[in-house]
Formats: sequence, C-alpha cells, structure tokens
Amino acid sequence: MKKLAILGSAIALTLLGNAVTFAKVASTNAPQHSLYNVSTKVVNPEIIIAQADNMTGAWNCNDGGVYFIRQVGNQIWWYGQSSDGGQTWSNVFQGTITGSRIIGSWADVPKGSIRGYGEMTLRISGGRIQKISGGENFGGSVWSR
Repeated sequence: MKKLAILGSAIALTLLGNAVTFAKVASTNAPQHSLYNVSTKVVNPEIIIAQADNMTGAWNCNDGGVYFIRQVGNQIWWYGQSSDGGQTWSNVFQGTITGSRIIGSWADVPKGSIRGYGEMTLRISGGRIQKISGGENFGGSVWSR
C-alpha cells in the first residue's frame, strides 16, 4: 500500500494494487507530512488522474476553429466550428477518457458545408489536447485553452 498526501493541498490519495482511494481532507491545518486514510474507492486510477483537470470550456485549435468542450465524469462532448461562425465547417465529438487518452467519434453537422466523420484518439497533455491517431480527414490536431 502506498499513501500520498499532496503538500499544501486538501486531497489525499492511497494506492493499493490497481485501486485508488481519495478524499478531500476536511482540515487544511493538518501538518503537510500527514497521510490520511480515505473511504471513496476508484477502480480505475487512470480515469481519476485525467479527471483532475476539468476540460469543460472553450478551446482553440490549430485549424483556426473554436471548440466548446463539456466534460461529465470520464465523458467528453464538443461542438467545434470554423472561425466564420461555423459556415465552412461545424462538428460534434463524443469520447471517453481513459488515462491520458480520449477515444471517440466525430461528425460534421449541417451548419457548415463539409460532411466528414470518423473516429479519433486524442492525448491529454499539459493543458493541451493532441490528435494521435484517426481523424485522417479532420483538420485540427492540437487544442489549447
């Protein structure tokens, strides 16, 4: 069993095999070296790591568009549109976060004139999202806030 208290934070993690337990610590006055036992259990520790950063918000992409992302648990949805208000292209995406990856499907919608669709795998890394596979006919490849 490994325990971890994040210094200066009110969150503690316990690693036991492939399971992670975590909790918000009630008192922030506790010594920074303290370790806490917690009761909430997460079966897949990779998901909780990805969920530490909420991805909900407006993101810019290297295709010149803006993407409005919504994260609910380990699910991601977006609506993306070209810089002309979506007249050239507009798309939607739905995917699942697993670790630092998002695997999902996208499709252009009729607000724009392009009609592509497909599957993509993305990587979450340092406040950015990067396309790592699929999406051959998808213009964007790097998103940032």
